Amino acid sequence: MAVQGKHALIFGASGISGWSLMKQCVSYPTPSTFAHITGLCNRPVDKQNLFLPDDPRLNIVSGIDLTAPLETVVSELKKKVPSVEDVDIVFFCAYIQTNDHASLREVNTALLKTAVQAITTASNKVSTIILQTGGKGYGLEFPGKVSIKTPLHEDLPRIPEPYRSKIFYYDQYDLLERMSQEAGCTWTFSEIRPDGIVGFAPVSNAMNMAHGIAFYLSIYRVVFGKGAKVSFPGKKHGYYSTHSDTFQDVLSKMEIYAAVNRGRCGNGSVFNVGDGETVTWSGVWPGICEYFSLVGVEPEEEKEKGSMEGFVQGHMKEWQGFVEKYGLQRGSVECQNWGHTDFMLVDFDFNREYSLEKARAVGFDERIDTVQGYTVVFDRMAEAQLIPKI
Repeated sequence: MAVQGKHALIFGASGISGWSLMKQCVSYPTPSTFAHITGLCNRPVDKQNLFLPDDPRLNIVSGIDLTAPLETVVSELKKKVPSVEDVDIVFFCAYIQTNDHASLREVNTALLKTAVQAITTASNKVSTIILQTGGKGYGLEFPGKVSIKTPLHEDLPRIPEPYRSKIFYYDQYDLLERMSQEAGCTWTFSEIRPDGIVGFAPVSNAMNMAHGIAFYLSIYRVVFGKGAKVSFPGKKHGYYSTHSDTFQDVLSKMEIYAAVNRGRCGNGSVFNVGDGETVTWSGVWPGICEYFSLVGVEPEEEKEKGSMEGFVQGHMKEWQGFVEKYGLQRGSVECQNWGHTDFMLVDFDFNREYSLEKARAVGFDERIDTVQGYTVVFDRMAEAQLIPKI
């Protein structure tokens, strides 16, 4: 008997994007859309530790190393993934952080190539591949060096050299375009571009600003008490600049929507995704701080400010007391990538809002208030005992 429902395979399932995809595929767009949902991780994890629903369709497979030879990856997929031959939708969220642009391009493009070659070898039913990228494609990594004209839309040309060759997303897209045009290929692909992702991940995650904010404000509350004023840790002009935050569940729903609407969203189409309304930190920061019973205010640029990381490191004794008192997970603050948090709140101090017209035109209309998105993330962190419930 033919299996009813699709089989989704998610590369990078334990990260901020892959985790939400695992969770959303259970019910979106309908509870019966997916018969199997398989999340692949290199590191050892299980469903319980990932705080995922107890759904028999969900399967976590650890130990799939995309840096291994292709033959090894194919063999591991066939051995470890039940019904791998029925995989028809692939979400690629895997990522390896390196220290320079050249190695970022080489390593992450090679990851994607191995992933696609391996799964299309293991399953001849693959019909759609979803590639998640981001605002680097608009040159947001190089403000002041490339022209950033808002609202940012998908038809803008690629940024010029010498910066163009530093964007590994371009290499990944071009790779999929070439592979999808090869003789005998039956799959199509889409690229989905979020701006800053607001999300929870059950394990340490390299690109997670919401976790950093939550740790910072939790410790701020410990040190200064309920009702204390906390100024935004960035610059005053950055406090009022525009952006388009992307709550992880809105992002995953857009990616699923593109995958199951192949006719409208395939053929290498590119879509921005965001919460809905353009926001500023001046509109979001007070609401975020309120969750921690703090009063968020604008930056005080006339004073010498320390970094979020510096503040946290200076009060680790108080944090360790909190860990003991509330039974929190150990090592979570120590693993936080403060460089990314600082980058998103301090360095991204210019207008970078997205146009969402293209996604709306194909029928995707999911949206959320950005502060509400943060609140959901903080609730998830509290449930996972990353921060206290206070």
